[in-house]
Amino acid sequence: MLKRSRKRNQTLLTGIVLIICSGIISTIIYKHKSKNKYTPGVSTLCDHVKYANAPISPSNKLNDLNDIHLIHAQKNGLKRTFATNEEFLLKLDSLKNNLILFEVVETPYYQLKSLTHSQPYLIPEAIDMLNEIGYRFQQRLAEKKYNIYRFRITSLLRTEETQNKLSHRNTNATAHSAHLYGTTVDISYKNFYNTQKDTIESSYEAVQTLTKVLVEMRQECKFLAVRERKQSCFHLTVVVCKSIDNKN
Repeated sequence: MLKRSRKRNQTLLTGIVLIICSGIISTIIYKHKSKNKYTPGVSTLCDHVKYANAPISPSNKLNDLNDIHLIHAQKNGLKRTFATNEEFLLKLDSLKNNLILFEVVETPYYQLKSLTHSQPYLIPEAIDMLNEIGYRFQQRLAEKKYNIYRFRITSLLRTEETQNKLSHRNTNATAHSAHLYGTTVDISYKNFYNTQKDTIESSYEAVQTLTKVLVEMRQECKFLAVRERKQSCFHLTVVVCKSIDNKN
């Protein structure tokens, strides 16, 4: 009787352990599968045409002037710009702790090109914007049965120090840029990362698809945009909605 009782207890214990292990494995598998699943950021869900907190009208052209980019950047981004990289780095922990800036890291939707004149940080609404662009871009590529690409980010937040260096080299880089406020990003259309081949390459289909997605989102007033042909990039500044209390 004692032996049977022990065997029964061992069998029960083994069953419990197997159930627990199965649950853990299932959770790990679920998390792995859903890791790349797109979840819209809260800031992307409002109607930007109606509720943008600064002036903007729908447009099917990517040619917004720098002055309009600056209006939105100053409204929604950093309240003060940084003169030097050293000054920015001294304040960085405070900006992150207060949820003003978030680090931009590579995702299944985009890569960061080597950043020589900018810092990989943006306001959270701008990161939501990037994720939405990336999701729509890859969805459109899949619908057309094209290769799946990630777009490449070439510039993010700048200090006055790096902006001044760029303005001497690049006529498109004005001294007072929306990049100073953490609201603005440059996306290359010169080349893309092919996820199937693990290669960096140019692609006519990817350029056309990305352009169509950006025009579609510009019509929805999700951002301001200009195509910078000399730099082979799209220069985008996020548009932010009014808070719920101010939607009137």
